[in-house]
Amino acid sequence: MTANPELVAPQTAAGAEEPGLAKGVISLPGVMFVAIATMAPGAGAAYAISTGASFGAGALPLSVVFALVGSLLVATAIGQMAKHISSAGGLASYVGTSIHTGAGFIVAWAYPFLYLFAMPYLALVFGNLLATTLAPDGGAAFNAVWTVGALACLLAAFATNYFGVEIGVRFGLILGLFEIGVLVVMSVWMIIAAGDANSLSLFTPHQATVPGFEGMGGVVAASVYGFLAFIGFEAAAPMAEETKNPRRTVPRAVVLSCLLIGLFYVLTSYASSVYFGPAKMAEFMSYNGGNAWIGLATTLWGNGWILLLVVLLISSFACMNGAALAATRSIWAMGRSGTLPRFFGYVHPRWRSPSKSILVFFGLGTVLTLVGGYTWDPVTAYAVFGTVLTVCVLPIYFVTALACPVYFLRYRRGEFNVFLHLIAPVLGAILLIPAFFAGAGIPVFSFASALSYPLSLAGPIVGAWYVIGFGVMVYLMKRRNDSLDRLAESVDPEPTPVLAAEVG
Repeated sequence: MTANPELVAPQTAAGAEEPGLAKGVISLPGVMFVAIATMAPGAGAAYAISTGASFGAGALPLSVVFALVGSLLVATAIGQMAKHISSAGGLASYVGTSIHTGAGFIVAWAYPFLYLFAMPYLALVFGNLLATTLAPDGGAAFNAVWTVGALACLLAAFATNYFGVEIGVRFGLILGLFEIGVLVVMSVWMIIAAGDANSLSLFTPHQATVPGFEGMGGVVAASVYGFLAFIGFEAAAPMAEETKNPRRTVPRAVVLSCLLIGLFYVLTSYASSVYFGPAKMAEFMSYNGGNAWIGLATTLWGNGWILLLVVLLISSFACMNGAALAATRSIWAMGRSGTLPRFFGYVHPRWRSPSKSILVFFGLGTVLTLVGGYTWDPVTAYAVFGTVLTVCVLPIYFVTALACPVYFLRYRRGEFNVFLHLIAPVLGAILLIPAFFAGAGIPVFSFASALSYPLSLAGPIVGAWYVIGFGVMVYLMKRRNDSLDRLAESVDPEPTPVLAAEVG
């Protein structure tokens, strides 16, 4: 008995005869902390989440719960497809298998691009934090410190990527635990210090009191910035080929990283709100010159604020390390498939890392860091780069979420679950829409405003990259369509059951 080929997802092992990445060297904690580190929980709590206070005020914790629900819906959709598709192509393989190989290529084209801009963003955050601490008066000393700091961060992340995935994963695990541990202690400390001010009312719309954003309007507006803090939970997907039992481990890593860091964000947002004062939270991001959490640490611990500074530095480095792991695997998968030059599909014979992809990726990241930092200044430059990666990633999540119902309806209708494979991914995709318009500065919603220069460059940069990608896709479909098929393939195919009637 032969299965209908139209109803079977492509699962041929691509390039099985060629040297590949190290197989089965990462367990669940390791791959989960790659995703967690890529989310940058320290920086996410201190900056991205806290930005929402300008709209949600004292209801900031409720907005984080709202963002957590939306992110979990998308993570669930990704996790469901990861049970059946395992490839370093990650989300591109999911979309290519489910919808069309051309659509999968566009995702593959955009995915490393967004993380390419994460490199200078994180390097400049790292360098600027050092410079404002060691050379607060500015001038030549300030420029020297941020430059050396940014380059040191890039060099360290390059090393943890180049010399084998196990080193990078181990760093992500250790640094992630330290980063989260310090902020959990600080959050509990603030909650205890708040005493009688603790109240569950912070989880109601009544605390959203910013004029023009009262009630649920403020909660939804603030949740946009919460949503942005979750970017990176999908970073476990491109690690599938180096993960033990990927069809079981990767789905768990995607969902658990999103859930655990979501609960962490709920804790930190509640602690900062109740300690700072719900009635004053609308001004939270202007407190202490824009470094509100450093100000809170100074009040709590005096000179102990330096510990939080170390945590934020670690968060930037760990995020860079995780982002590079995910992006370079995606580039390598494109090189292996032939959708990019074969040069990018090279694997180092000793370290089993995509070494040439890593070299190019970090080389470009270094150039962007220096050009951006000296064209503008570190703060302006990382704001531009952060806006670019935000605008770039949300369409990827949107398409990937919608790929879930398509996949199960096309290939696994017998497993189709209305909630898991339809309601969750579609609702998750819908919740991404306001976040995209806010991040892109397209004033469709009241809480989204047009971006000023140079942040306004983000939209044209991302748009141009997508247009180029569509052009390359058309070329590949006409000349090298087989390379698109290989990009969408799973390299860990599920065994096909053999019926008794087929034996002999």
